[in-house]
Amino acid sequence: MNDNPNALTDSPTGSFRFYLQGMGVSSFAHGLQIVLFPWLLVGVLNESPERVGIAQMALMLPQLLFVLWGGVMSDNRHPGQHLFRLYLLYNLPCLLLMGALWSGQLSFSVMLLYGFCFGTITAFVQPARESLLSRVVDSQLQQAVARASFVQFTAQSAGIFLAGYMDRIGLLPLIGLQLVMLATSGWLLRNSLGYLPESSMGRRGSTWVDMMSGLKLVWHHRRLFQLMMVVAATGFLGFGLYLVAMPLLTREVYQQGASFFASIQFTFMLGMIIANVIIIRLVGRFRQPGRVLLTSLLIRGLFLIIMALHPPVWLLFLLVLLWGGASGVAMMLGRSLTHEESPQKYRARVVSVYQLSLFGAATVGAWLSGHAIASVGVLTAIGTLGALTVVTALVAIKFSDLWQPLPNDSREG
Repeated sequence: MNDNPNALTDSPTGSFRFYLQGMGVSSFAHGLQIVLFPWLLVGVLNESPERVGIAQMALMLPQLLFVLWGGVMSDNRHPGQHLFRLYLLYNLPCLLLMGALWSGQLSFSVMLLYGFCFGTITAFVQPARESLLSRVVDSQLQQAVARASFVQFTAQSAGIFLAGYMDRIGLLPLIGLQLVMLATSGWLLRNSLGYLPESSMGRRGSTWVDMMSGLKLVWHHRRLFQLMMVVAATGFLGFGLYLVAMPLLTREVYQQGASFFASIQFTFMLGMIIANVIIIRLVGRFRQPGRVLLTSLLIRGLFLIIMALHPPVWLLFLLVLLWGGASGVAMMLGRSLTHEESPQKYRARVVSVYQLSLFGAATVGAWLSGHAIASVGVLTAIGTLGALTVVTALVAIKFSDLWQPLPNDSREG
């Protein structure tokens, strides 16, 4: 079974299979969230672009405020047990939303509170979950990240697909299912890692000093710093725009409903799945991951420019599929490069800087996207941010070390 030197193997204390199961169940729940949250704003409350941007910002703002703290907590705790407790906390925002829907009191204020609570828990979950990944496999992190990404995107697609039937199933049953799946995921992730000696976890010191240690490590590590700048550009120019523009594009440009929006989300995830299947089955491991990452950023900008020309529906879905594929490659490479370049002792803290770069920039991007769409329209805003993405990619290709060939080494992922 392990004659292949590229084969993934469990760590002595971990089970990658349990980790993947936990990731899958969690991602299914988040797939429901991807459709339900924006459509409650756009399709149920009929909010303006500015307010949709503000609500998406409230969902992601905790990443900016708490993710570094979350990374420190993850380095100082057993990540499986820590995740189990965090996943149980998702009950609070889910029950809040269910109560508002049940009583007919759903409002913009409730959505802001729900988004901020859900995002706060996620700010602590993400660095812990990424840190757990590197503890449940012994080698080949690029392959491990690719397989985890495949499970994540596939399960999210299933959740998105099911959420597309919200008119038939009802909002309350879907949110109740989301609650159950999140609790189940926490149990599976807890069981993916056995006992860890105290020496394998960080010493508890000053939280502020520990938070700054992750930032300082990235600041003084040239490739990591440049990687985080590219990740921030992706969050600001792409992710933030996607969260706000896609539901508004559905409603205002194509004049469609929830099923059309869910189909867009499903197509995007399908592109991510296809990209990760290709990586797992055909590529295996990129020898120059930085070049692939920057090329992906350039291509995504071009897709946005074409999308701004108001293509017919079939071409829109093709562009979304390709955009998802390029984003899947970029996400896999960003995560794997972060793991490979950071020492195990500080990995959760460095991962938290990655999350801060992506979601912190996306927070601002979502807010600005809402205002840009309100000012110049959906299509013009998409085209403008697409052009900025192309310019950013070209500058990074010209000046970044990420484009330069790696030394001839044979580092294991």
